[in-house]
Amino acid sequence: MLIDTHAHLYLDAFDADRDAVVEAAAAAGVRAILQPAIDAATVRQAFDLCDRYAGGPVALYAMAAIHPSSTQGVTDADLDEIAGLCQDPRIVAVGESGLDYYWDTTFVEDQQRALRFHARLAIETDLPLVLHLRDKQGSDACAHDLVAMLGEAKASHPEGARLRGVFHCFGGPSWLAREVLDLGFHVGLGGSLTFKNGGVPDAVADVPLDRIVLETDAPYLAPVPYRGKRNEPAHVRLVAEKLAEVRGLPVDEIARATTANAKLLFIK
Repeated sequence: MLIDTHAHLYLDAFDADRDAVVEAAAAAGVRAILQPAIDAATVRQAFDLCDRYAGGPVALYAMAAIHPSSTQGVTDADLDEIAGLCQDPRIVAVGESGLDYYWDTTFVEDQQRALRFHARLAIETDLPLVLHLRDKQGSDACAHDLVAMLGEAKASHPEGARLRGVFHCFGGPSWLAREVLDLGFHVGLGGSLTFKNGGVPDAVADVPLDRIVLETDAPYLAPVPYRGKRNEPAHVRLVAEKLAEVRGLPVDEIARATTANAKLLFIK
């Protein structure tokens, strides 16, 4: 049994064959798919899919947040809408939030404002927080800011100890894994684990298995041998196989452990 903890199944990349994609996931042993949001509209699209596939071999769940790349000009009303959506029982996490300094740094203050809101919301709702992190090449500024802001969120709220979640698509830098663990978060591993010279196995070498969850980020970041093509939840098995190879463990043990981690964190 496997859980894909991060797949954007509502995107139009799946409109032509979404049923077949879910069937392929089931055939690969995937029993749950968690859908991170980009904005309020995509939360509702995720809800539609949760209902559409209810009772089937693969359970779908939703998250609610505004992706950092979509936070430009974010308003109080936008954030309040996300908070309201988090009251729905189909929501299993606040996400995906975080920081992205790779593409455009002209609205970093909006990104940081949204992240602070999402961290507080996760604490108050007792939901895990799913985080996106992308720096410019050769820079750790985004990673340092994210770690500092999470530490501040924990320290400033009386229920700060509740804050936990996942650094999704984890790839370093090398010092970050220890900070993630110290913050009480998990590491999300996806297709980049399989990339030659990607550095991900080294970046997570000291992360214990009980702090790892698996993901695809479908339709993005397909693992080898599908790199450059559309990713899909069935490919989370390839991530499990690569992690088994890296750790020198049976694939079944990787599947059992990461599924137990995901259930404990998200699906209680």
